[in-house]
Amino acid sequence: MAPKKRCTLRVSWEQLDPDLLRIISKKLCDISSFVCFRAVCKTWRAVTSLSDPPPQFPWVIDWPKAKSSGELESVFRFYSISSRKTHAFVVPHAYIFGPSDGSVLIYERDRSDKECQSFLNPLAWRERFVPLEVPVDNNVRPIRLARNLIQNVEPALFYEENAHYILCFWQSAKNKWAEVRVPRLKTVAFYDHKFFVTDDEIKYTRIGVIDESTGAVLSYLPPPTDNFYHGYLIATDDGLLAIEVIRSIAVIPYLMIDLEECQFEVYRLENYPRDPHWTKLSGIGDLMLFLDQQNGFSLKASDFGGFKGNCIYFITAGKKWPKRGSEHVIARFDIESNRTERIPAPAWLGRRFFERQAAWFMPTLL
Repeated sequence: MAPKKRCTLRVSWEQLDPDLLRIISKKLCDISSFVCFRAVCKTWRAVTSLSDPPPQFPWVIDWPKAKSSGELESVFRFYSISSRKTHAFVVPHAYIFGPSDGSVLIYERDRSDKECQSFLNPLAWRERFVPLEVPVDNNVRPIRLARNLIQNVEPALFYEENAHYILCFWQSAKNKWAEVRVPRLKTVAFYDHKFFVTDDEIKYTRIGVIDESTGAVLSYLPPPTDNFYHGYLIATDDGLLAIEVIRSIAVIPYLMIDLEECQFEVYRLENYPRDPHWTKLSGIGDLMLFLDQQNGFSLKASDFGGFKGNCIYFITAGKKWPKRGSEHVIARFDIESNRTERIPAPAWLGRRFFERQAAWFMPTLL
C-alpha cells in the first residue's frame, strides 16, 4: 500500500501570536536586527514601537578629527559588538565633532549661518539644530549626559564663552534647549535632577553639584581619592558611582602601556546630601559600565543575552606591540577576577590613531 501523504499545515508568518512577537522583538539588542524585524510585514511592525524599543547594546563610533587644512573626510563608521557588524555613513562637506546619546554633532559649512551646526541621528536621518549662540570652533565638545538611556534623544554639548563654560542640553519634556554655567568640567553625570561635575580648573579636583533648573551651585563634594583627576562619574539606579583608572599603567589618561594590567576602582556616593561620603565597592552586580574619552554610562547585563555583569567596558588607545605606534582598542575589565581582556574589533578601528577618534554610541531610531 502506498504510504499516506502527511498533511502539513502552512502557517503564515503574519499570523504568529502578537504577544510572542513582542517577546521576540524585545530580545533584539542590535538595532539593525530590530529594523529587519519591523520590515517583515505590517503585522510585525504593528506590534513594535519606535518609542519603546528593545534595550540596545552600545555601538563603537569612529570618526575623523577636524583638520586645520580645511580638508574634510566626512565618513563615520559604527561597529556593533553584539552582532559584529560594521555600518558606515557619509555626510558630505561636514566636520564631525563626535557623538552624544544617539546623535552626532556635525557642522556643514555650505549651509546658511542659521542651519550649519546640528545633532544628526544617522539611523533616522533626523537633525536637531543647536542654538545659534553656540560657536562653531574646536572649543565645542559634545558630551553624553545619559538622561534617558531608553530613547537616547537628549544630546548635550559643552563650550566656552567669554571666559565662562556653558553646558547646553536638550530637554525632551519641555521641547527646548537649556543652558547652565559650569566649571571647566572633566567629567559630568546627571543624577537626582542635578549635574555632578568634576572641576578641572583647580589643583585638587573637587566635585560640584549644580541644580538642573536654576544652574546654581548647591555644594561641593570631595573626590573619592586624591588621584581622581582622571576619574569618571556615572549615574545608576543604585546611586552615583565614581570610577578611577589605576594610573600606574598609563602614560597619559587614555594611552595604556600594558592593556592586560589595566585596573579600575569603583566607589559609590553614600548619604547624600546629609553626610556625603564615598564607599569603595568590591563589585557592581548586574551592572555594566561603559567608559571612553568623553565620559561614562551604565547598563544592566540582564537586559542583554550573552553579556556578563560586574564588568567595565572601555575604549582606549593601546600600544601596538611589537610595532611602534598606538591604536584604538576595546577592552573589558572583570571586577571579580581583577583582569582585563581585549574585545575583538575590526581592523579599521585601530588604524590611523592620530587622525581618527573613537567613542561609545547609543543607537536609536527616534
